Amino acid sequence: MRSPAHSLRLVLVAIACTCFFGAGSASTAIASSPRTAVANSVSVIGPGDGTTACSKRAARIASVKSRAAQSASAARKARRAGNKQRRRCLTKLRQAAKRKRATASALITQAPGNLLVGIDGGHGGWSDSEIAQRAELGAAVTRHEWDPSEPIDEQEDVVETAAGEIHTRIHPLLGGNDLGEPNHYREFVIAFIRRYGVGGSFWAAHPELDARLAMTTVELGNEPYFGEMSPEEYAATVGPVLEEIQRLQLPVQVVLPSRVYGKDTSWIDTLYARIPNLNSLFYAFADHPYWYGHDPAEVSAAGPFGRIETLRRRMNEKGANTKPIFITEYGESTASCGEECIPEEVQAQHLQQMIDAIVSRPDWGVKMLSVFQLVDRGTNSSDRELQFGLLREDGSAKPSYSIVRGAVQQYRG
Repeated sequence: MRSPAHSLRLVLVAIACTCFFGAGSASTAIASSPRTAVANSVSVIGPGDGTTACSKRAARIASVKSRAAQSASAARKARRAGNKQRRRCLTKLRQAAKRKRATASALITQAPGNLLVGIDGGHGGWSDSEIAQRAELGAAVTRHEWDPSEPIDEQEDVVETAAGEIHTRIHPLLGGNDLGEPNHYREFVIAFIRRYGVGGSFWAAHPELDARLAMTTVELGNEPYFGEMSPEEYAATVGPVLEEIQRLQLPVQVVLPSRVYGKDTSWIDTLYARIPNLNSLFYAFADHPYWYGHDPAEVSAAGPFGRIETLRRRMNEKGANTKPIFITEYGESTASCGEECIPEEVQAQHLQQMIDAIVSRPDWGVKMLSVFQLVDRGTNSSDRELQFGLLREDGSAKPSYSIVRGAVQQYRG
């Protein structure tokens, strides 16, 4: 027969083990798959069940000791023992959370390599001089926008020019900030892919063009988070599109806009919440890590590098570790707009820094960088949007042109 003191020791050991190795502990993460560990990592410790459980277990320890105490001094020791136990329990939880966060961010980025550096193509036709400039640049891919309210063949001349004269594949941006009526948008996207995608009717109608330049990716909307669509509205619109593309087994990779600023990932979090099978339906997230007038390497959660890292970490946590990031817009303006604009020499430095960072950080999983944009649309302007070009409006080259031209020749996917 065990003594009362021995029984008390067994109770204390059992409670302590429950605290250290219960649900959400490090031992659970080791036993789980990497994806399960990543998915659970954000809820290991916080104001919810973890800390509450520690407090309850510590209180039980203090209660057991208090019942065995024979004096006020012993009772105080029992309370101190309970507080000590709670601190130890919380320390264990914090350590487990740190290990899981490290696993989520470093464990498992397995996105495809072979960086592709391309150029933005705007949202309209190209002049003869711009066609020549684009052919001279030699980008393997050009991002170009279509308006879903227009017929799908509205810019067919752009596709013919891209394939026949510039020899660039188009990465189509289908829609701007507002995608319009959901059923119409779904029909537009499906018809577009069937027209210009691999095996599409456009290529059958133009045997003189190189069908190897058929469109293999589509981007669904441009920055819809800037006031036009809530994440709930966006999810309700693109969810049926993604399902239909999968059902029809269309040969295309779908890129969805992300919105990360600082540590805020609520946009993609909502997409995952509203489209539970999202990972099976899309290929990549698109990001636009602008930080106008700032050095991209400046250490800040709001800076381009910090935002890319945040997006990558959140994608890993959501089980999207095999999915790449597309930076479908990044650039700097040389207009005279104050602190959000920079001299031409600094524009070149910032673009070089962005390219170098992407190349040196394979853990980011950046597959494509599309530089915004080729040619200025104004001269000596105070409008930031008019002078992002690598070329001035008259066609002369800024210092950034040779940097980007070298990159588009070297990094072709």
